[in-house]
Amino acid sequence: MPFARLRFGPVISSSEHAPPEAALERFFAESRSNARSKFGCQQCKSKRVKCDESRPTCKRCARQGLICSSTPPLTKWQVETPWFSLKCDTIVNRRLLQYWLERVSQMLVIDPEDNPYSFPALEYILQSPALIHTIQSLSANHEQYFPTLAPIVALEERGKALACLRKEVDQNQRPPQAFLLTVMLMALAHGADCNMNDYGKQHLIAARIMINRMLQNTSSLMDDEPLARLCLGMYLYWDMCTAFLLDSDEERRINSLNMSIAIHRMGNWHHPMYGPCTELLFILGNVGRYCRRILDSQQRNFAQEAMLEQQLCCWKVYPPNIGLGHLYEALRKHGLIFLYRASGQNDQFTNPDLMLQSRDSLIKDYAEETVRHLMQIPATSNYLNFQSLPLLAAGSELPGSRNLLRAQVRERLRAVYSLNRLPANLHTLQLLEELWNARDNGNPSFWLYHMLQKNWRLLLG
Repeated sequence: MPFARLRFGPVISSSEHAPPEAALERFFAESRSNARSKFGCQQCKSKRVKCDESRPTCKRCARQGLICSSTPPLTKWQVETPWFSLKCDTIVNRRLLQYWLERVSQMLVIDPEDNPYSFPALEYILQSPALIHTIQSLSANHEQYFPTLAPIVALEERGKALACLRKEVDQNQRPPQAFLLTVMLMALAHGADCNMNDYGKQHLIAARIMINRMLQNTSSLMDDEPLARLCLGMYLYWDMCTAFLLDSDEERRINSLNMSIAIHRMGNWHHPMYGPCTELLFILGNVGRYCRRILDSQQRNFAQEAMLEQQLCCWKVYPPNIGLGHLYEALRKHGLIFLYRASGQNDQFTNPDLMLQSRDSLIKDYAEETVRHLMQIPATSNYLNFQSLPLLAAGSELPGSRNLLRAQVRERLRAVYSLNRLPANLHTLQLLEELWNARDNGNPSFWLYHMLQKNWRLLLG
């Protein structure tokens, strides 16, 4: 998605209408006269101490095990952007759109320098008022850490987005992938609501209808259709994180043949959200769906279990860097833990590790390996945004004798929340504390079963 990048100055000015030179001079004068952190976290400000402004967690909050909440300033735009002068069918809130471009969109990618959800998406934003309002709603919520009572602006923008989307769908003048991006971002807004039953299910069902339409023409996934590839990959990641949340009787089937062809055409294309692990996401989505069916029906398919296990054990890819290698191995082990814990004993499993030790012992070892892989990823990396699910699945299996690993999981989930501000990460931490307490008292529980018993549906992605 080609689009000219904008240039930024070092800091924002305090007034949108003030001359840039005067604003910058005033900013540096204030900085010299006040040594205290200007953009530090709320916790340090409340204690009236200087914040070192480390991201995503300052050193003081990390040392004291606190949730670090800070809002780095937006930059001062040095050139007039072409889309400001273009005609649009809706009102653009420039500040909220800038906040999306520079802040919110960063939690959707592994590399902030390769972010099609930021400035390259402007060409699609201009074609869809629904997408503009969705983005502005997300920005208003993200800015306030997705509070229990959503800001009025966020609610207004969400209402406008829904109205515009209905109109755009009724007109049916755009390809399915053009609607997918809007629908999936709407689901992200719902998944951040205080209602832990609403993870954007209706949007997920709508997205599956659109993905089926898109998959009718798999040739759209060739190199000349980057939006189709972007949306398919985003859908697969979302499906991996929600496949086990949807009740079995609500499941809407995907054309598995067309999906397999599409994934084959994608190959090892480097998706900006997760890199070249598209096939792994597809496998993990199927694992989650199957494990949920087991919980709902108590009926197992031994052949399917063995097939899923073999796919996970055999999956390989050559990641572009060590950090992604750690993330992929953590996701792969998460899938095996998920499958073994949900399915129980199965003589048809062929993992050679099971020949050497019991299932429970292997799950514990895989859990520890998963956490250690995730801890190899620096806390400053954007890869943190994609760790919540394996942190929960593996962390829940840690015994009381692994208190150090438990402490690392706690610290990492706090860092993830400080980075993307999604409340599901704090609920995940609460869920883990309950699971650890039960395990320490001799009553271990499967994390998915425990979550569903609480009537929670956490969107972890």
